[in-house]
Amino acid sequence: MKSLLSFCITMLICNAVNAQQKMKEGTYLVPDSVKATGFITDITISNKGSAKKVHASVNVNNAVSVGLSKTKNTASLQWHQTARMNVITQELPFQWEYNTTYSLLVMTASDSAANTTLYSGYIHLPNENKWKLIHSSMISGYNTIKNIFAANMDTKKYSVLFNNRWLLRSNNTWKALDSQTTKPPALRPMSNIDSITQQKTEVDELNSKLSKDSVTYKDGIFYQSLKEGSGRQVTISDTVVINYKGWLFSNGNVFDQTKEKPATFPLSRLIRGWQIGVPQCKVGGTIRLFIPSGSAYGIRTFSTNIPPNSTLVFDVEVLEVKEKL
Repeated sequence: MKSLLSFCITMLICNAVNAQQKMKEGTYLVPDSVKATGFITDITISNKGSAKKVHASVNVNNAVSVGLSKTKNTASLQWHQTARMNVITQELPFQWEYNTTYSLLVMTASDSAANTTLYSGYIHLPNENKWKLIHSSMISGYNTIKNIFAANMDTKKYSVLFNNRWLLRSNNTWKALDSQTTKPPALRPMSNIDSITQQKTEVDELNSKLSKDSVTYKDGIFYQSLKEGSGRQVTISDTVVINYKGWLFSNGNVFDQTKEKPATFPLSRLIRGWQIGVPQCKVGGTIRLFIPSGSAYGIRTFSTNIPPNSTLVFDVEVLEVKEKL
């Protein structure tokens, strides 16, 4: 009897230890002090010859997960979103390959005032050395990254390896979650595999909705003169003193503007859309810029006010220019 009792206690202890080890392998709880806004991991899936269904993903904050899925000859990227007890699944057809290492990335941007967090999922394609946006969505709740689940699944039919895992802090520094032999990831600029298709989509939309009598197209953006200036033409090497207002073309939401004082910027350091559009204005004038995402912030996630692939509109009043010395 004592031997049986000792055996049972030993098995319970072993099972508890094994459960803890599995939890340590699969789940990472992020300390509040880290203030993580992004998570990246490499993923490699190996088929052992008989797998009919394959699925592997990483879950962040029990809110979203991104991963790879394959059923028969259909391969896809998957996005799962949990909101108000409902699970929303997005599938994006994509022929990923076995025994190829991809990087999965989840980025977040939070707004405490609105109590919302923007989540975006990405995959890096090694052959093209470009990123692909899987999906992006706004979810209620103000959150940095608190927990991550990325289990090392190993079955008789296929195996999944997650390694080279990093957390991105809010100050844009990286924290390694593994014993790293590589340098921290470099995310910006995020080269977009779908940039040509996305540019055409946004330009076509602007073409269909803007007045062709007053709006001019140049080098991928549209601009409209609202007030003719009397000073000299702005050049890209100038530092400009301006009043401006920026909003989303999709819904008119204002994301930034000058208020009490004008802003001063070296034009060459601003987004490409400004570098193209503002030099079409003279000092004292006001210009409206319609900027597709490829000439703005692309697929990046850094603000709840500007989701990935956003077409932006700016009114820019040029008050003064300072030539580069």
